[in-house]
Amino acid sequence: MRNIKTKIAIAVISSLTFIACSYDYGLPQSTADSDTTTTEDITVPSNFVFAHPGLLHSQEDFDRMKTNVQNNVDPWISGYNKMISNSHASATYAMKGPVVTLIRGGGSVEEPLPDNYSTAFNDAHAAYLTAIRWKITGDVAYANKSIQILNAWAATCTSISGDSNKALGAGIYGYQFANAAEIMRDYSGWNATDLEKFKKWMLDVFYPVNYNFLQTHYKTCNSHYWANWDLCNLASIMSIAVLNDDVAKYTYVINYLMKGAGNGQLKKAINYIHPKTSNDDIDLGQIQESGRDQGHALMVIGLLGSIAQMSYTQGLDVYGYNDNMILKAAEYEAKFNAAKLAVPFTAYTNCNNITHTKAADDAARGSLRPIWERVYNHYTVKKGIKARYIKMARDIVYPEGGSGEYDVNSGGYDDLGFGTLLYSR
Repeated sequence: MRNIKTKIAIAVISSLTFIACSYDYGLPQSTADSDTTTTEDITVPSNFVFAHPGLLHSQEDFDRMKTNVQNNVDPWISGYNKMISNSHASATYAMKGPVVTLIRGGGSVEEPLPDNYSTAFNDAHAAYLTAIRWKITGDVAYANKSIQILNAWAATCTSISGDSNKALGAGIYGYQFANAAEIMRDYSGWNATDLEKFKKWMLDVFYPVNYNFLQTHYKTCNSHYWANWDLCNLASIMSIAVLNDDVAKYTYVINYLMKGAGNGQLKKAINYIHPKTSNDDIDLGQIQESGRDQGHALMVIGLLGSIAQMSYTQGLDVYGYNDNMILKAAEYEAKFNAAKLAVPFTAYTNCNNITHTKAADDAARGSLRPIWERVYNHYTVKKGIKARYIKMARDIVYPEGGSGEYDVNSGGYDDLGFGTLLYSR
């Protein structure tokens, strides 16, 4: 991990479409609400310069993967074999799209046509996995497959439609497509004009939906939408910002994580820290969605890990924010889902007077998602912090898969997965 000081130089801010101070975060002018801003807030230097590749993976990460896979070293080789067994990682993958209008929330008043978003989550995963396979093997067949998918979508898709669920489509598939492109940006076979078209596509089609949702929450009260709605749109804007070297948009995301009005603010997404008991290694962080259902609570852990990882690659320690609160949240969810043990719960009420009084013990409890290796390797392996329940959850899915292996529906594609290969240290 390179020190942030090595990546900061004078940036040409005047070329940006927006300047950082032009954004607001849906907050009132008063700063009296002391829980939204603290002295420990993370800030982005105005002269910040991005490292590339710089989203979920750095070049250092790819070098580590490549060396260990070539030398058949575990756990990387086990993780690699798990990845290449997935059809989305194949150079012969058959695209499911593209579509002119990407629809999530179809069959509605806002969009009578049916949903077609499975085309996006399948193709985004394929573009991402073939990009990784190219980085590790150097085989241009995988690079060409990745850019075939990216170019086709950028040339065809012109809008995102649906009821309010279109914000989920823009958020989840926005960050996933952008991650694939960020890996491929240094491939000499990707025509520079096509790369610029793709970057503009992300700005023109995904970003406006992301930003509009975060700013307006579609005219609802600020906690109406659950944390995963904000977080996936923040992940998308963050990814688009790095892809386009846009400091202002990146700053917007970091500021929103610190003091945003919605549940994507970290202290709202993780709304209560419970002191550890004699059976715990660390304090436990209750998730804003813990009382809703466990499938969505797990989705929040995946998105928090993705955002923290994409920030860390750029030298900003969202992982460590507020005394490692993301670690505490992951340990809370792992204790409840993987260990299937009781967790403490503080009653939560949102702005619509929906109240939760306990963690939701629903059908999704104990379900598998490829979200654990990333947080396990950062906090336990790299930082040396023991977290027994995260380790238990990680061990259950070792080597970690993804791309529909744990759920053939959209939930199986919410996270890009394959963390044993990608995040082991």
